[in-house]
Amino acid sequence: MLSRILMSGVLVLTCICAFAADEGKIIAVYGDAVSQPNPPSGWNFYWNALGKVNDSKNCLPLVAVEVAGSRRTSLTYGVKDEAGALRPDRPSHGSNGDVFSLRDKDGTARYAIASYTIQEDSQGEIWINQGNMLCRFSDGTMLEIYLNDELKFSISVKKDLVPLLFQKNMGRLKKGDSVRVAVGPGEKSTRGSGRLRFVIEEFQAGQKPAAPVNILSPALADAEPQRSANGKYDDYLKKHKAQCEAVLSNKSELVFIGDSITARWPEELLKEKYGKYHPVNMGIGGDWIQNVLWRVQNGVLDQTRVKVIVLLIGTNNLFNGFTPDDVAEGTANLLKAIREKSPGSKILLLGILPCGGSIKDPKCEVRRQANAKTALLADNKTVFFLDIGDKLVEPDGTIRNDVMPDKLHVAMPGYIRWMDAMKPTLDNLLSTP
Repeated sequence: MLSRILMSGVLVLTCICAFAADEGKIIAVYGDAVSQPNPPSGWNFYWNALGKVNDSKNCLPLVAVEVAGSRRTSLTYGVKDEAGALRPDRPSHGSNGDVFSLRDKDGTARYAIASYTIQEDSQGEIWINQGNMLCRFSDGTMLEIYLNDELKFSISVKKDLVPLLFQKNMGRLKKGDSVRVAVGPGEKSTRGSGRLRFVIEEFQAGQKPAAPVNILSPALADAEPQRSANGKYDDYLKKHKAQCEAVLSNKSELVFIGDSITARWPEELLKEKYGKYHPVNMGIGGDWIQNVLWRVQNGVLDQTRVKVIVLLIGTNNLFNGFTPDDVAEGTANLLKAIREKSPGSKILLLGILPCGGSIKDPKCEVRRQANAKTALLADNKTVFFLDIGDKLVEPDGTIRNDVMPDKLHVAMPGYIRWMDAMKPTLDNLLSTP
């Protein structure tokens, strides 16, 4: 019987992840396939356009559609309208694993279906493994797993900040067998939605894989590296290791820590303004507070003398359903970890930057609320708070395209403004014993 399984493993602090001996052979990864306009052999995306989902004859293909969003153009598998745009009234699979389904006015449930056709006879047993289904905005979303047209597993996924974790043994399969994972609305729902991850993995007969891991959303207090769509850490630990080595080898006195907004700092600008402090950029794209907490706890800040740490984090938490109170709580835990690792460092805590086309965007209000709470964490002795977000905004409240081209990430004109606004405070912290 499948149930919610919360991850509670302990990671050895070596920057190299050793996996358990009960690993299988990964056959296919949903998260990788759905992000490509031409998915690997065996993968197809469907919706049950002609009837019930338990008959593959009722299914029509979903096609790749480029969708222009407020932040960037993304790939979605859906149904095109006459103009070639995505129809919002049909099921879809987004390139980031976001799935959408709905119920017609006549009551028919239209599912978003990810199908993989087995490419060769299996030697062992095929498992749906590392399954994650995360619903933050829709109750009663149904998750179903089929082998050919036979229903093998069905469960209603409730709204939560952590995903439902699932796995299912599909048995010994033959070439041509079809494994389908379908997401639809619940019995009393008009729509179903969420974010999906799973892999198709082969294990020796009788061998059971370890419990699936939480790929999508670590609990706020959990220090976790980022996991890839296959549930592994892949290149994340390599990035972390390289950054730690740079801090040590450069004997850096100035470190920038954060997510992709930090990672994109122009290196030449940092060197021009602060080259004598040997700055190291420790930004990693996609990081949440929980990921940075792991990097701090498993990093090298206790092996060097960093004068100032510039910290900007939290926007990805807000984008993924965490509240301003959550961000403040997580940031407090992170600041505590940094002080324990490097008690001699001063921390310049930056307010989360605005996003969208203007400060009237509702997402900006959430960021203002989070900043108001994290500002209270500053003691002006070790931790100093600075909000430079207003310097990225025009007098009329709009955000120029050359400052934030995708309405989230900063471009060179924005970084220059950011540097000008931050420099007086940062200079003072670097020059103070």
